Order: sequence, then structure tokens, then C-alpha cells
Amino acid sequence: MKTDNILKLEINNNKKHLEKHLRSQWTWRTYTFIFSLLAALIFVIIDLEINFIKLFSDSSKYFGDILSRMLPPDFSNFKNLTYAMFETIEIAFLGTFIAIVLSIPVGLFSARNLAPNYIVFLIARIVTIFFRAIPEFIIAMILVIAVGFGAIPGVLALGLHTMGFLAKFYAEDIEHVNKGPIEALKSSGASKRQIISFAVIPQIIPSFVANNLYILDRNIRMATMLGIVGAGGIGYELLSSFRMFEYQRVSAIIIIIFIAIFLIDHLSSFIRSKIK
Repeated sequence: MKTDNILKLEINNNKKHLEKHLRSQWTWRTYTFIFSLLAALIFVIIDLEINFIKLFSDSSKYFGDILSRMLPPDFSNFKNLTYAMFETIEIAFLGTFIAIVLSIPVGLFSARNLAPNYIVFLIARIVTIFFRAIPEFIIAMILVIAVGFGAIPGVLALGLHTMGFLAKFYAEDIEHVNKGPIEALKSSGASKRQIISFAVIPQIIPSFVANNLYILDRNIRMATMLGIVGAGGIGYELLSSFRMFEYQRVSAIIIIIFIAIFLIDHLSSFIRSKIK
């Protein structure tokens, strides 16, 4: 009995020493990380020559002036603005669809546990990195020069760029699936197609839907910006209003964009809740 008490006392002391050691390590690492982050932040601010005092003092004057010109919003051209917003949603939807179609095979080959060999895996990874590295604006500008103004440059720019992101998401989800069903099907002599259909896809469906909805949400915002470079939609209307100094019309466009994004966000949340 006495031996048991001594043993319990030693175990408790060891636990206390271990907790104290881990706490000290965690504190040291935390302080080191915070100090490094602050040092990097200060260096960036100095290197970019950012003067926050001048920034806030100047912006407060100009912001107030621009805000006064934006009120009240001008909805006199509401029908055309609504159609332009609908066109932006169409561009984003079609671009997302193209991205999904292209990213499924690329994502499968980008996953280490499903790629047929290292060469295919490497090529697929290079494709995903390449299209992620090129911003939509650059792709859209090249396509505007190649095919002219309109919706096509916006659709293709969104589809190609976000294909890289979706393929990366798919590959990471596939690599982290439960390996039990995969090994069970392999041992029973199942083909690669059967393994993907019955062991991989059922596990990644929730994240698949969530990632696609996130990309659609993102593409709607980006489609708005792509209109500035001539890719159509409400972005073109926004740029035209800024150029004509029609700030009341600008505020109306911003409100329409906000309402559209708000409704789509709630719709996406509803769909995700039904998939889980």
C-alpha cells in the first residue's frame, strides 16, 4: 500500500514537471513567433514607406467628400443594372462549371494515392500551380486581346484560374480520405474506377460541394472585377460610372452587388447544411 502511494506520488510529480516543461516551451515559441511577426511587419511598413498618419489624415477629407457625392443612390437605371448583375452571375456560374469539369481529372491525378505514376502526378501538380499562379486579370486581358470584349474572356479566365484551386482542394481531400475502404477494395481485386467510385467519392462529397460553392461565391466577386478589363457584367457598368463621375450610380451598383452576394451566401449555407 505504501509502495503504491509512493508510485502515485512520483507519477503526479512527473506529470507536473512535464506540464511545466511543455508550458515553458509553448510560451517561448509563442513569444518568438509574435516577436518575429512584429519584426517582419515593421520591416514591411518601413520598406514600403507607408505613413499611416498622413494616410488617415488625407483619406478622411477625401472619403467624406466622395461619400457625400454617392448619396442618395441613383436607381433610375435599375433594370439595366439588374440585368448586368445577372450577367455577372452567369459568367461566374459558367466559369465555375468549366473549372469543376477540368479540375476533377487534374485533381485525381494530383493525389499521391491515386496518380498512376510519378510523371502523371508531377504534370498534374505543375498544371494546378501554373493556373493558380496567373491571376484572372492577366488571363482575362490576354483573352480580351485575343477574342475581344464580352463574356467569353471572363468565363474562360475564371474557369482556368479557379481550376487550379479546385484541383488542389480535390487532391488534398483525396489524400486524406480513410484508407480502410480503399485497401479493402484493392484486396478484393477492384479496379481503379471502382475504388474511386465506391471508396473515394462518397468520402469527399461534403467537401466537394463546399469547395464548389466557395469557388462560385468567389467567382461572382471576381467576375465583378473582371468587368473592369472588358469581360462584361456589372463590373463594366461600375467602371463606366466611375469614369463619368456618376457616384450616385456607383453607390446603387455597390448595393445591388451586396444584395446579390448576400442572397447567394445564404443559399450556399442552406445547401451546405443539407449536404452534411
